[in-house]
Amino acid sequence: MQSRCAAMTSLLVEKAYAKINLGIKIVGRRPDGYHDILSVAQCVDLADVLYFELASSDQLTCSLDSLSTGPDNLVCRAVDAFHAQLDRPAQPFRIHLEKNIPIGAGLGGGSADAAATLRALNRFYDQPCSDADLRQIAATLGSDIPFLVEGGTALLRGRGEILEALSWEGKVFYVLAYPEVEISTAWAYGQLGPILTENSPYFNFVVSLSGGCVDHDRLFEVLENDFTPAVERTYPIVAELRSQLDRVGARATLMSGSGSTVYGIFDDRKTASQAQSALQRQGCRSFLCQRV
Repeated sequence: MQSRCAAMTSLLVEKAYAKINLGIKIVGRRPDGYHDILSVAQCVDLADVLYFELASSDQLTCSLDSLSTGPDNLVCRAVDAFHAQLDRPAQPFRIHLEKNIPIGAGLGGGSADAAATLRALNRFYDQPCSDADLRQIAATLGSDIPFLVEGGTALLRGRGEILEALSWEGKVFYVLAYPEVEISTAWAYGQLGPILTENSPYFNFVVSLSGGCVDHDRLFEVLENDFTPAVERTYPIVAELRSQLDRVGARATLMSGSGSTVYGIFDDRKTASQAQSALQRQGCRSFLCQRV
């Protein structure tokens, strides 16, 4: 009811699309403590929704009671970062976040919310920031937020903030399975073993990408996620979900980001829908998605 009422009265409504990593390879450790990565990332149509209303002071509410709505929330941080760049008085907002993307799931939910906030505010103030400006603000908030500002499909480099848009033809369906396990990105990076890029088909494929259209049939053959071994050792349910998706007809399966969400790739909606139904019968929270 909250979201329906908000939709009728809100000045601005912005969707925050989840992302999946179609593979992720760690290619180096940096002096600043971060890691360099290579990853093909893609936004899918699972989304949070943000509703903006004019107010006398900034306020954030959320459909999920357990999520902090204080100044540490990325939505609040995005508002502050955007307003810091304005050359005019800032308008306070009451923002309601309808949370649909699982938390700690490797789907970039919090980052997507921040990206959607930046887009919405830029629209409200009549586009004072160029796309490059928004990406620059986004990079101060998180490594994957510049990509989520842009959306689509992209090759990510550096910490994830360096992106190159990729085109994508054809239709595939993703069934996302969330095992109700929240995984800290910092923990996942701390579990990484030796960084190995030699003889990695995924690495060799991704470094050859340079714009143009992704050969997704080839990409799906070489998918690799360097976080998977440690996550599956600690959380066997992740490996079990991948096996279940294999058994119900997925052409490939992988964990997204640092986990814990696993996805299966399907060529047709009917098979994907049947796979999702099978997971739901077992009590697994799952989503049938397409790219956006």
